[in-house]
Amino acid sequence: MAGSYDEWMKEVRAAFGSLDMPMADWHEIGAFDYRSEYDSGVKPNDAALKANRQWWQEWNQSLQQDCRKTRGCWLPRGHQGQCERFSESKA
Repeated sequence: MAGSYDEWMKEVRAAFGSLDMPMADWHEIGAFDYRSEYDSGVKPNDAALKANRQWWQEWNQSLQQDCRKTRGCWLPRGHQGQCERFSESKA
């Protein structure tokens, strides 16, 4: 894990780069508590994935297309398979 918060955030930004959307664009859309993730020892890639899922949940809610089966599911309404909460990581 990166030593400082600044180093950790550089790794998070790099992970967002692989999602084809700059972190600044994600940050404008929804607030995410990166500091809390860092303080909890979450790996940068996992934090980026969690932030991505939170963004999708908020986006789907804004379109009124959010999943209504499970609170916190980041997938759109009518998705196939099991619900996935944005705060849970897939192992």
